[in-house]
Amino acid sequence: MSILEHEQTKTSAMPYALRPMLPEDTQAVAEIEREAFPTTWPPTPFRKELHNRLARYLVSYVPSDDDGAADDASPPAAPPPGSLLGRLLQGLWPRAGRQHVDDDGRRQLIPGYVGMWFMADEAHITAIAVREQYRGRGIGELLLIGCVELSVLRRAREVTLEVRVTNDLAQSLYKKYGFEVKGVRKRYYTDNNEDAYIMTTGAIQSTEYQREFAANVSEHARKWGDSERVLTS
Repeated sequence: MSILEHEQTKTSAMPYALRPMLPEDTQAVAEIEREAFPTTWPPTPFRKELHNRLARYLVSYVPSDDDGAADDASPPAAPPPGSLLGRLLQGLWPRAGRQHVDDDGRRQLIPGYVGMWFMADEAHITAIAVREQYRGRGIGELLLIGCVELSVLRRAREVTLEVRVTNDLAQSLYKKYGFEVKGVRKRYYTDNNEDAYIMTTGAIQSTEYQREFAANVSEHARKWGDSERVLTS
């Protein structure tokens, strides 16, 4: 039994899951971007980003009631089973990914997304957003968890992002997951010329970081329920 499985055995299921963004998700993700970042111009070309070898996008979604799993959904090769990273990653795919369209043909509800660029040994979070009516349900933290997990899986050394200097709520969440303020980008946000903090994690491949991360994931599961997370398509 993995670290995450041991900690999450007694939790109920979270009503939101995580998977890679698909072409049919791009309209919903664009709507979330317009709501969360109304001054972004030009808008992110999400369909084009799906073909960007440096970019990865994960979406949160509401699974259908059908537990049928796709036959071709399987995790990539795992690290050596004796390592802490190996034991951690054993808990990332409790089940294969669900179908991405409900049985009646309706597309799944997409409450939020996170975008990342992987450059050299750094993972850079370009955007993380949740629809306003779904905030306060643990979805933003779920997206951050998935981002860090994918960064570990892709052997990134650290994760970095920008955040408004006045966004205390987001900064608190990032600090919980080991991000620290490393610098300031002056007048970074074009809507009001607000500065941005540059926040960066420590070494995410280290045993110390992974232990703290696993504890935070377990805490999230106890509060919001155990989440299904498929990180690669």
